[in-house]
Amino acid sequence: MRSRCASFLLAVALMAQAAPRPATAQQIQLDNLPGLPEAEQQDPGQWRTPEPFEPRGRSTQANPQAETEPEPILLPLRPTRAQLGTDPGEYRIQGQFRTAEFSLLLPEAPTGASFTLTAQSAIDVLPERSEIRVSVNGTPIGTVGPNNFDAPHSDVLPVPDGVLRAGRNVVTLDVRHVHRVFCGPDAAFSVWTDIVLAESGVEVMPDALGTDPLSFLAAAGAELGRSRPVTIRTSGASFPIAEAAPVIARVGDIFGGLPPEIMFEEYYTINEGPPQLARVTVVPSGEMAADLPQFRRGGDGAIVLLANSGRYDETGALLLEALPAGETGNWPPLIEPGGPRALSDLGIADIEGRGRYVNEAVPFRLPRNWLLMASQRAELRLDYQYDTDLPDGALLLVKVNGTTIRLLPLDEAEAAGRDLDTLRVPFAANLLHPGINQLSFEALVPGDPPDEACVPRDAPIFRVDSTTELVVPRSPAMSVPDIRRVLEDIRPEGIGMSEAAQASLSLGILPQLAAVYASPRTDPEAAATRPPRLTVGIPSDISSMSGDIVQGNGSRLQEVLLTNVVAQTEQVDAWEGVNADRWWHIFYDVDRAARLPGEIRDWFLSIWRGPESELGAWLDGRAAEAMLIQPDMRTQDPGALWLIVRPGFDPKQVVASLAASHERFEGPTGQVSLFSMETGWSSWHASSRPLGLHEPLTFANARAVVGNYVTITPGRYILPLFTLALFSALVGMGIVLLSRRDRRR
Repeated sequence: MRSRCASFLLAVALMAQAAPRPATAQQIQLDNLPGLPEAEQQDPGQWRTPEPFEPRGRSTQANPQAETEPEPILLPLRPTRAQLGTDPGEYRIQGQFRTAEFSLLLPEAPTGASFTLTAQSAIDVLPERSEIRVSVNGTPIGTVGPNNFDAPHSDVLPVPDGVLRAGRNVVTLDVRHVHRVFCGPDAAFSVWTDIVLAESGVEVMPDALGTDPLSFLAAAGAELGRSRPVTIRTSGASFPIAEAAPVIARVGDIFGGLPPEIMFEEYYTINEGPPQLARVTVVPSGEMAADLPQFRRGGDGAIVLLANSGRYDETGALLLEALPAGETGNWPPLIEPGGPRALSDLGIADIEGRGRYVNEAVPFRLPRNWLLMASQRAELRLDYQYDTDLPDGALLLVKVNGTTIRLLPLDEAEAAGRDLDTLRVPFAANLLHPGINQLSFEALVPGDPPDEACVPRDAPIFRVDSTTELVVPRSPAMSVPDIRRVLEDIRPEGIGMSEAAQASLSLGILPQLAAVYASPRTDPEAAATRPPRLTVGIPSDISSMSGDIVQGNGSRLQEVLLTNVVAQTEQVDAWEGVNADRWWHIFYDVDRAARLPGEIRDWFLSIWRGPESELGAWLDGRAAEAMLIQPDMRTQDPGALWLIVRPGFDPKQVVASLAASHERFEGPTGQVSLFSMETGWSSWHASSRPLGLHEPLTFANARAVVGNYVTITPGRYILPLFTLALFSALVGMGIVLLSRRDRRR
C-alpha cells in the first residue's frame, strides 16, 4: 500500500512538471530556419494562438470563446524625438502650453478604430481649465481632461474612418496646463502630464499582422512600446555590426526617437514572458537561400524576418520600400556666413510664445570649418511684438547657445500690441561654434496675481516674425580638435567595444550607436582623411589609453566614474540668471561673492594659458555615469574616441542624448565630456588645443587667423609681444639719452 501511494504521488509530480506553464513561463522558440524538421514549419500567413491546457477527461464550458479567440494587440505610440531624463516607457509633457508629436505604425488602415490615451498628471494641474487636444494626421479627434492624479488612467476616443492609414501616422497632443494655486514662470515647472506609451495607441487583432514588411515593423514597434528590445537571432558567432547597420538604421529612422534597443540570441532560445511579436533571424553563411530576405511565422506566432548573413543591404531595401524614411532625423538648416539669413529662409514660420514661461528654440548649423574665437561681432536683426496688458516685470531674454545677448521688457504699454521697428542686437561671434547652434527666446511673465490660477489668455505673449535675420561673419577655414567634430564623422563600421566591456556591458549598445551614426553625411565638408573610431569601454580601460589628455590624469578620470552621482534637489528658479551677468549682482549674492577671489585668480591665469582650466582642477568634485574622451588630440590618433560607461549603468540615456545632439547644441564637446542623469553633458576643453588652417594664409584672412591663435594660446604671444615692447622702449630711451648728450655738447 505504501508503495502504491508513493507511485501515485510520483506520477502526480511528473504530471505537474509536464503541464504547460502560463504566459510567463519559459518557452523554447524554434524559427523555421533551413534544415529544421517540417513539423516545425508554420504556414507563413497563419497566426498561431497557443491552445489552453486542459486535462484529459475534463472540460471547461464556462466561456469557450474566451479561450479560443485571441486578444487584441495594442500598437503603441512612439515619440518622434528622444526625451532625456525620463523613463523610456513614459513621455513627460511639462509646461503651460506644449505640443508633442508621436509616431504610430499600423499594418493596414482600420475601420471603426479607437484611440487610447493613458496618462497621469501632476496634482497641481487644475483640470477644469486644462485640456489635451488629440489630433491624428492633422485631424482633431477629441479632447481629454488631465484629471488622473493618483495613477494612470485610459481615455478612449473614436477615430473617424479614413483618418488612420497604413504605415506611419502622426499623433499630435496639444496640451494646456493651468496651475490650480499659482500663476507665474515658476508654476510652469510644476504642471506636467506623463503619457504611458505602452498603453496608448490603437488596438488591432492579431490576424491584422501578416507576414509582410509593414506588419513586421508594426509588431516591432509594439515590442519597443512594451519596453522590450528587438531580438536578432544568430548562430552564436560574432555579429558584424557594420554589415547589419543598414537594417538597424532603417528601423531607427522609421520609429524615430531613441534608437531601438537590440538583443542578440541564439537560434534555440528559452524565452521568459509573453511570446515575441517580431524578431530578426540571420541565416548562417553556409546555408544562405536565394529567396531571402522574407517573412515567416515563428513557432510562437512571431513575425520572423529571415535574412542572409552578410547581405543586409537587401533587407534594408525591403523595409525601405515598405515605409519610407521619416523626417525625424533631419539636421537643422545650414547658415552660410557672410550675409543676412531670415528665419523664413531656414523654414521657420512666425514664433509665438504662450504661457507665463516660454522657451522657444531655433536650431541651426554653421560649417564645420567655421571658427572665430576673437572679438568679431555677429548680429541679430529682430522683428517682434508683444501683447498688451502684460504685468510689470515681464521680460523676453534673447539667447545664443544659452547665453543672454539682450534682455527686452514686455511691460511697456506704449509699445505693446503693435509691430516694433527692427531691433539690431550685436553679440560676440565667439558664442557660436561649428556645427549645431541655437537661438532661443525665453519669456518670463509674472502672475497677476501670483497666488491664484492664471486668467485664460488667448493671444500669444510675444511673436517673433519670420523676417528676423541673423548675420554671421565669414571665417577662415580653421578647426580645433573636438569630440563633436569627430562624432560628425563616425560611421557604424568604426564603432567597437573593448574586451573588458564585452564582459560587463550589453552588446545591444553597439547596434544602438550604429543606428545613431548610420545616416548619411549631410555636410560635404565632413570627409575625414582617416576614418574615426568610437570604442565603448569601462573605467579600467582608461589605464590602457595613451595620449596627451590622459597622461597623468588616468586615476582622476577613473575616480570620476566610480564616484556616486548625488541627485540635485534644488528647486527650479525661472528667474535665476536674469541678472547673473551684472557686475553689481555680487553685492547681494553671497555664493557668488565667495567665488569672486577664485574667479579673479582664474582670470589672471587665463591671460597666460587661455580661458580653459586644467583637467585635474576641472574634475575635482565631479561624478558621472559615462564619459566621452579624446585621449590624444595631436599627432597620434585624434580621431579615436572612447565612450566609457560605468558597469551596471543602463546606457539608454547616453544613447538618447547622442541621438538628440544631431538637433540640439547641448551635447558633448571638447576633449573630455561627462554625462550624468541629473545634468546631462558637461565638457572640458584643453587650453593647448592645436589649431588647424585648411586654406592658404592671405592678407584677407590674416587678421582672423592671428586672432584665433592669440585667443586660444595667449601666453605664446603675450610674452614675445611684451619682450618686443620692452626692447622697443629701451631702444627709445637710449635714443633719447643719446640725443640729449649730443645737445649738451
